[in-house]
Amino acid sequence: MSYTVESVTESLFREYLHRNNLRASLEAFEKEVPRTAQSISNRLELAKSLKILKLIKANKHREKPFVSMAEMIVADMMTKAGLKSADIVIEEKRHHGELNPEGLMIKGTFSLSKTNIHKTKSTHQKSEHLVAKTSPPQGKETRSGSHKSKTRYHSSFSGKTSSPIHEKEPLMVVGSCQHSNTNTSPRPPSRQKNSYSEFETLPEKHETVTVAKHGKKTDNLSFTCPPVSHGDLLEFIDIENDIHDDVDTTKLRLSNRALKPLSSAASVVDITAENAIELREIIFGNANSLSFNAEWMKQSFIFNDANNLEFGLVQHKGGPCGVLAVVQAFIVKYLLTESCFIFSPSNSQRQNILCKSLSHILWQAANYQGSSKVAYVCSNSGRSKVGPSLRYRCDGITEKLQIYKCTSLQETEATIQTNLPQYQNFNGGGCILFLYSAILSRGVQNIRGDMDDPGSILMANHGYCGQEMVNLLSAGYAAQNVFNNVIDLDGKALKGIREPRDIGLLTLYEYYKVFEVGSFLKNPSTGIWIICSESHYSVLFCTDDKYDPDSVTELVYYDSLGNQEAPYYLTVYPNSGVVSSDDDPPLELCIRSRWKASRIDWNGSDPLL
Repeated sequence: MSYTVESVTESLFREYLHRNNLRASLEAFEKEVPRTAQSISNRLELAKSLKILKLIKANKHREKPFVSMAEMIVADMMTKAGLKSADIVIEEKRHHGELNPEGLMIKGTFSLSKTNIHKTKSTHQKSEHLVAKTSPPQGKETRSGSHKSKTRYHSSFSGKTSSPIHEKEPLMVVGSCQHSNTNTSPRPPSRQKNSYSEFETLPEKHETVTVAKHGKKTDNLSFTCPPVSHGDLLEFIDIENDIHDDVDTTKLRLSNRALKPLSSAASVVDITAENAIELREIIFGNANSLSFNAEWMKQSFIFNDANNLEFGLVQHKGGPCGVLAVVQAFIVKYLLTESCFIFSPSNSQRQNILCKSLSHILWQAANYQGSSKVAYVCSNSGRSKVGPSLRYRCDGITEKLQIYKCTSLQETEATIQTNLPQYQNFNGGGCILFLYSAILSRGVQNIRGDMDDPGSILMANHGYCGQEMVNLLSAGYAAQNVFNNVIDLDGKALKGIREPRDIGLLTLYEYYKVFEVGSFLKNPSTGIWIICSESHYSVLFCTDDKYDPDSVTELVYYDSLGNQEAPYYLTVYPNSGVVSSDDDPPLELCIRSRWKASRIDWNGSDPLL
């Protein structure tokens, strides 16, 4: 895969912050420059892209190796330019024998055999280069320190005169390190000869090798050495394991590694100034003064980890509840395709269903360009593509958009999967990216045509989702109304829902006689309803896809903002003669707009007031 200069630079900077344990700076950088599909999370891949594998190998022979690739590159450039820092000068003096490091420096390879241990002592240098071969473990299990190992090995070192070292005097063999008064944590060795070209992952079982300097007590220097086959050479060059960068793993708990990768050939372009202005204007009415509030900025598609609520998304604060409720409804829809509803899906199931739900919503809103249907998926490039102007004020996300063009549902799903870490970013931004994707998929001009008033906007007061936004996501078009079809009012066409839907809607506004929901939304084919109560959206559903709406119905209620400890189970008894009043729980009033005069049993839970 080819990488851009920007992506390699960003990845190199992340690696520097991570290797130097600059967590606060790294967290700020991740928020300011989110990862993209071009980001490199594997250190081996990053090293290969920079062609510095030999430089990494040389660094391991330094007395004090640099911990990050950036430091290695800078040190190499300074040396080539004749600019040598103090540590480089000291290193060179020690290398040429002008300074002798304390203790024993061990480099190179060595061999293990079941003979007495001998130590080679060079008459010219205090540092030894030891060569040996490894043998497979044999014999009975014994314990060495806290590690289990086989019969203890002895090692013979070739060279000039040597003195025996008895087994009672432990000797620690450490790759590319020396005995000193400084307590350092040795790093694991590589597994193969010349393995500086690979970052190997160590196996779970290891053999412990102990060596000590003859006649002196040593500090407890040790490492675990993986067993290798007979006759193989093992070079002790300290190379990192082939691991994915574990930065922010406490926050990014949900990775998409469990998903089977899908191939995507979607083309990608950067957002233009005109696109950015149109997006903000269709949402807020203008692009130079209004933008998303903190509640929107911090919201992504994060799943609940509470027992029996793993199917649910979590909302942090009010605002983007309409977006979350629609996505939650489609997640429930896909879970209902199982033989029975799964309240505790696995992590891989959740991510797979989230991808399908987001893709379905975007493809449902997609329009034809010529003979091809096209959906768009937005991601955050981490770099501004549009600058401020008289018509546009930067908000930290819109001007950084990259836009993928997808010509099939499969391609849309693959692109969503590629960018899923951004949509599930714990620092937020996922809801905004998805809303922008839906707007671009439908098209700004088409959205204006969906509305009764072309000058209307998608965002309601106080950062709440307007009905147009909810309809755009749930039905694929931004109708302003919830009745069926079109109603003529004094020669003006008021546009509603065009056909029966999979996802329905029940609202408290119907009880207050503000408007009436049509049958297309009251009777969804799946038995899933979005609940609109006091400007807040949540989800109500029936786990039996063969439910009879005119008989006793078992329902489940979930509110992403409700901090629930368990799902609410409700039983609806239709036509029970119950008369609604203002004192009834809002959810009951919404339910009775569908099941008239019904009695509602909360099955032991306290009613939500």
